[in-house]
Amino acid sequence: MATKKDQATLQDLIDKFNASLEHPAWQRFSVNAPKDFRYKQGEQWTPDEIKELNKREQAPTVENEIHPIIERLRGKHKTQKIRTIYRGRNLGPDEKKSNILTDLALHTHQVSDYEFEEGDCFDNGNTCGFGVIETKITFGNDLQPQVIKENTESLDIFPDPQSKRYDWNKDADYITRAKWMPVKKAQALLPKFKNQIKALTSEESYGIWDDREDVKQDNYVDVKNQRVRIMETYWKKYELRKVVFTDDGPKDVTNVKKPDGEVFTQIFPKMQKSIWMFNILIENGKSPYDHDLFPWSPYFVYRKKDGEPFSMVRLLEDVQDEINKRRSKALHLLNTNQAIMEEGAVQDEDNLKKEMAKPDGVVKYRKGFKFEIDKNVEVAQTQMAFQQESKASIPRIAGVSDESMARKSEIRSGIGLQRKQLMTEIIVAPIFDNLRRTRKMVGRLEYELYKQFYTEEKEFLVTDELGKERQVKLDREGIKAIQEGIYDIIIEEAQDTTTIQDEQFQMIQQAIQGMGLPPAVSLAILPMLFQASQLRSKDAIVEKLEQLAQAPPQETPKISLNLTWANLTKEEKAAFANLMGQQALAQYELQEGIDGEPSEIEETGQDLE
Repeated sequence: MATKKDQATLQDLIDKFNASLEHPAWQRFSVNAPKDFRYKQGEQWTPDEIKELNKREQAPTVENEIHPIIERLRGKHKTQKIRTIYRGRNLGPDEKKSNILTDLALHTHQVSDYEFEEGDCFDNGNTCGFGVIETKITFGNDLQPQVIKENTESLDIFPDPQSKRYDWNKDADYITRAKWMPVKKAQALLPKFKNQIKALTSEESYGIWDDREDVKQDNYVDVKNQRVRIMETYWKKYELRKVVFTDDGPKDVTNVKKPDGEVFTQIFPKMQKSIWMFNILIENGKSPYDHDLFPWSPYFVYRKKDGEPFSMVRLLEDVQDEINKRRSKALHLLNTNQAIMEEGAVQDEDNLKKEMAKPDGVVKYRKGFKFEIDKNVEVAQTQMAFQQESKASIPRIAGVSDESMARKSEIRSGIGLQRKQLMTEIIVAPIFDNLRRTRKMVGRLEYELYKQFYTEEKEFLVTDELGKERQVKLDREGIKAIQEGIYDIIIEEAQDTTTIQDEQFQMIQQAIQGMGLPPAVSLAILPMLFQASQLRSKDAIVEKLEQLAQAPPQETPKISLNLTWANLTKEEKAAFANLMGQQALAQYELQEGIDGEPSEIEETGQDLE
């Protein structure tokens, strides 16, 4: 039996969930989002429309113009190679520590298969307008913490409907994830609440809902399919804090009755976490994470002013309907014939219909009666003309040109095609700009989890840009630097796309080829050429070229001499001894040979290097 405090908490959680469910923006989204996915998948006729077409014997044709446009965006995303980079505020001293943090992010990226997880999130967003990435901590069999980033089903997320900011950490008070789970699985996962879960989904459970006009049973349980909805709500609890600035810095005076100096007041959120079902409070308390942020990062493609997400699919659905319906109508008209005749012109009208449906049918009518066959060609042509106009409007609405879709084009110049494709890149740039914002939010969550959970030394493998594995060690010094340092998050992207930089690279390349420069000059310019390119590993290539361009160390030439040692001065003897690598002899000649005693070497034939 829930206590009064638990009942009050449950009611507050239900009110939050209902506010999301019943807000007009998210009610429309819950209806439109599944439709968006159906249109992308080619399910573009409603059951009622198909039923009506079957009555007319008219085919429900689908010419899916939406799918290739969304797949093009997905393909562009696949060509991007991203890396989360952390930079310390002190570039020199913090560089090594920042590199360890960057390697940690790379390791998390690889362990999470993040390129595929983000790809799924990106696909969800481009289809219905809303995708979500969860950044969380998991523990392996060795109980070592591991930061994981994974895609979350966006239709399970119900945010605060009053939140309008892209980063909902700034203005959302709560976010709920509501996942359906089979009753048996829920009972196995929560054995303490086994009987309560059974009572919710039993045939006699209707009494539980009778006196609750504020809730709908279908939002919490599915009696027919024996499923329950388990809610996970992160919500903010606010604390008021007062700060005074002194000579020694800011000072917290929240609990001081009469503080000295000017007081600054600010509200700080403290994140709470609740797991619950309709009348069961499973868990309630402070969030397990110290960062006081939501563990979910949104990816919005577009949003209306009231907060409803939408995507390019939503913009194309009306035109797609017109294309399908006009094509279906035109094919139906071309496959059917009309007979215009006077009464009594044919003996058997049923037989006439059969013969008219055949490509080689024979129609007999009585002489002297009016009889004509209308093949509906003109009407069908009109429908096809309107359909072609609708198809031409698809690239205008989506902003994706025929050239960027590799369709037939009147442009023959390579530079011209690149410029045409560049216009498409400019139009879809805001979509990828939003994705970059999501990546920064994910990077911030990663860093906060590293600070909280990576408290022990560890070694891990990462694969760098050139495909080589490296062993990275997180030692005590690195752990301390992560926990105490301040780092900026940079999202580095390498793209395989047509850009102005690509065009400039080609211009430089053609100019160098046309100049006929000497090899030495070409080699000096080559690093500059690679810097202008979009090659992912260009920095490593440039470094190698600069090393090759450096002059090799000067070698001492080999000299063969025949001389009489006794005829040389002591300085000459010392110099030749050094050239022969006999430093002891050189020292002797300079110091001990001063008394004039002859050296044992009278003459030599020695190769000097």
